[in-house]
Amino acid sequence: MAYSREEQETSLVFDNSTGEWTVYSTVPKHIRKLSKLTELFVLESEDDRPIAVRGTLTEKQVSMKNIPKKREMTEEQRQQAAERLSKARNAL
Repeated sequence: MAYSREEQETSLVFDNSTGEWTVYSTVPKHIRKLSKLTELFVLESEDDRPIAVRGTLTEKQVSMKNIPKKREMTEEQRQQAAERLSKARNAL
């Protein structure tokens, strides 16, 4: 039986001595993405589709990105931006 949403997980463990990531996943979306990146060992399957997998990724295949902060604008700044946008639209 497939994992419930509450039970689904993906974990990554980095081994600094080998420079490799070990990945384990029961999240269908992640399994599909990982299958395009590396060969996966299927731990469990259901109806010929994997529901739990394990694999290895190189250090360069995993990146960590900063999420940009949402820009906070005052009401005056928002109004000025709306005016600039309106002028740009009317210029076309």
